[in-house]
Amino acid sequence: MIRILYAWELGAGLGHVGCFVPLARALAERGCAVTWVLSDVTPAAARLLPGEATLLQAPRFRGQVTGLPEPQLAYSEVLLRHGYASAESLCPLLRDWRALIAAAQPDLIITDHAPTALLAARGLVDARARIGTGFCCPPAVTPEAPMLPWMPPDAARSRQSGQQVLDSINGALQAADAAPLAALAQMHEVDEDFITTYPELDHFPQRATPRRGAVLGSEGGLAPEWPATLGPRVFAYLRARQPQTALLLRTLRRKHYATLVYCPDLAPQARAQFESTTLRFSDQPLDIIAVTAASDLVVCGGGHGTVCAALLAGKPLLLMPEMAEQAITAWNVEALGAGLGLAAGQEGRIGALLTRLLHEPGFERAAQQFRTRHAGTTQAQIIDGIAQRCIELATQSPRPGTDA
Repeated sequence: MIRILYAWELGAGLGHVGCFVPLARALAERGCAVTWVLSDVTPAAARLLPGEATLLQAPRFRGQVTGLPEPQLAYSEVLLRHGYASAESLCPLLRDWRALIAAAQPDLIITDHAPTALLAARGLVDARARIGTGFCCPPAVTPEAPMLPWMPPDAARSRQSGQQVLDSINGALQAADAAPLAALAQMHEVDEDFITTYPELDHFPQRATPRRGAVLGSEGGLAPEWPATLGPRVFAYLRARQPQTALLLRTLRRKHYATLVYCPDLAPQARAQFESTTLRFSDQPLDIIAVTAASDLVVCGGGHGTVCAALLAGKPLLLMPEMAEQAITAWNVEALGAGLGLAAGQEGRIGALLTRLLHEPGFERAAQQFRTRHAGTTQAQIIDGIAQRCIELATQSPRPGTDA
């Protein structure tokens, strides 16, 4: 039996695990045993059947790092916040990942925003792959690719941050008796990059690697049950901690749109303030393909899977990004003309933005154009193509002269 280890280390939410569920099932149908090593096992436990998979807790950096430059201009500056500021902080993380991988003995490791797992696999696994959005799979280039399209590159700062991360990596590799990296770009080298996005949404548009298209991960989601009212349908996937959420919900209720909301961290007493005959909450994740297809407008933080589902359904978006990855996605959607962004502190614009998105035809037209451009590839084709390539990687002979 082919043994595959799926590793998720950084990030949060439903997107990472949800998008891997259909691929894991396709691999299981091909005779593979998949072990899931997860930053948070809750999303997988909610979407998988009992006994369907082995779920393990991923090692994670739990410390706090202060004094780092803002905003994060390159991927190395993301890593500085997650244990890569020094060899001392990275050593235990790398050690724990290597112990876990050595015990699992996979034929293939697939990392999803799991840079330490990918490093740890060097010398332990014959085949290594990454999967994820553009943000999760930075190109293996020197110098590092700039990350924020609205910020001018700072070559000197990027070199300094990159060198700090490289020094931390090599110190930790030395402690683990593993071969050092000659350049930071080597940490991103894999046998296959499964870039599950589209050129218009890629966080690193300069990459040469082909994009396969998004895996939407609708399996296990509930069918949408909309409020029985006339008017536009709005689907909102929100986080209660965001400063815009409360005012957005009040505005949606006031406008009497048929609104369906998934906001998993909203307290029951807060939820009761917003529920009405026109605004309904879902207790469970929804089938993202079905709910976006039935919507007139999608509101979300900028999670890649939700954004792709909306655009593939030809629906415009209102985006409220929390972090750099989502902010880049929002920037790309605005550049497409298929949506508008709402930053923290701009809550007074919510009503006007909703009106524009629902009544100015250009937003829907741009989303429909995106849908038309990418309608030729189905979810089944994307999943089958990735699964088949995984089998090829897992069954290939080790390549002579490599460290993996």
